[in-house]
Amino acid sequence: MKIRETIYGRGAVKGVAQGEALISRKTIIGWGGIDIYTGEVIEKGHPLEGKSIKDKVLILDGSRGSNGWSLFFHSAQVSGCGPAALIFPTLDSRTAVTAAVLNIPLVTDINMAIEIDIFDLIRNGDIVRVDGNRGIIEVMEKVYDHGKI
Repeated sequence: MKIRETIYGRGAVKGVAQGEALISRKTIIGWGGIDIYTGEVIEKGHPLEGKSIKDKVLILDGSRGSNGWSLFFHSAQVSGCGPAALIFPTLDSRTAVTAAVLNIPLVTDINMAIEIDIFDLIRNGDIVRVDGNRGIIEVMEKVYDHGKI
């Protein structure tokens, strides 16, 4: 796969992972937002409702809810349904704890010097490689096969 876009940030948790992007400007509420046994977003009315975080590169604009927010992502991870990597444009206390608890690749502080909006560059379903060692996000070019994505 060819790289369509390279985005620079700060690697906050080491490691490299690749997966399908699951992205939303609206964050997922912790309590009652995720089915911890399937990884499915169950928050009513959420743009990602019905989609699973399992093995995805989860890209959210922060957190919402109590300090137990990380518990639900950790519980999903323990049941085998957690994300492969995380991208948070900036960290808050809940997202930082989640990153530490999950210990999966995380890139944050996205291109702070040139003000880009990651939500305009990545779409749900894009294949994304997260390099937490170097703070690099690579968005892969879609490969077309007989007119299908």
